[in-house]
Amino acid sequence: MKFFYKFSLLFLLILMTNAHSQQIKWDKAVISEIMREYSIMRANDAMKNNQDLFLNYQKLLIEQEVVQEAVRRGLAERIDVIHQLQTARREILINAMKDDISRQIPMPDMTAMQLYYQKNLNRYTLTEAFKLEVFELDYTNTELLHLAEKINNTKILEKDLLIKSGAKYISKGHENKWFTEKEINKDIYNALKEMKDGEARMFKLKSNAFIFHRIAYRKKTTIPFENVQRDILSEIRKQQTEDAWKKYLQNIKINLNQ
Repeated sequence: MKFFYKFSLLFLLILMTNAHSQQIKWDKAVISEIMREYSIMRANDAMKNNQDLFLNYQKLLIEQEVVQEAVRRGLAERIDVIHQLQTARREILINAMKDDISRQIPMPDMTAMQLYYQKNLNRYTLTEAFKLEVFELDYTNTELLHLAEKINNTKILEKDLLIKSGAKYISKGHENKWFTEKEINKDIYNALKEMKDGEARMFKLKSNAFIFHRIAYRKKTTIPFENVQRDILSEIRKQQTEDAWKKYLQNIKINLNQ
C-alpha cells in the first residue's frame, strides 16, 4: 500500500514536471485525489507512531459524535444553547479582532526595549535574600530545647531528630523560596548575614524559639538586559495591544455618539 502511494506521488511529480515543460493540461481532480490519499496515509502513519496524536484524534472523533447527536436531538435549537453559542462566537470574533489589531502594530526596536529596561530597572533587580529552613520550638519541651542548644553550639542541623523531638517545620514546602529582609525579623536577618551556608542557629524571641538553617545566600543583583529581552518584548507588545484596543473601542464609542 505504501509503495503504491509513493509510486503515485512520484508519478504525479513527473506528470506535473512534463506538463509544465510541454504546457500539457492535466486533470486537477485526479491530482487532488492522489494528494488527498497520500496525506491520509501520512496521517495514519503518524498516529501509529505517536500515541498522544492518536488519543487526541480519538477524542476529536468522540466529541464530533457527541455534537452530532446533540444536533439530532434538537438541542441546538434550545434558547439557552443558542444564547451560549452566540456568546462564544462573539467572544471568539472579538479576540480575533484584538489579535488582528495587534498584528498591525510595529515591533518595538532595540532602543525602545532598552529604554523600557532602564525605566523599569527595579523590576529586574533581585534583592538580597536567603533560602532557609525554619523550625519553631516549644519552650515547654525541655528535650527539644536541649537538642536546639546542641545544634546552636555545633551549627550543624539535625533535621530529622529535630522534627522527631517535636519541632514544627514551618518553612516546609518553601525550600526554594528566597526570603528577603521584609519577611524576617531584623535581628535574625542581620545574624543570618554573618552565618555561612549550611549553618544552623537558634534564636529566642518572646513567644517562642526558632532554629534557622541557612541554605543559600543571594546578593543584590540586576538581571542583565540580554536575559530579560524576550520578556520585555512581550510586555511592550502586551501594553501596545491594550493601548491600541482601548483607542479602537473609544473611536467606536465616538462614532456611535455622533
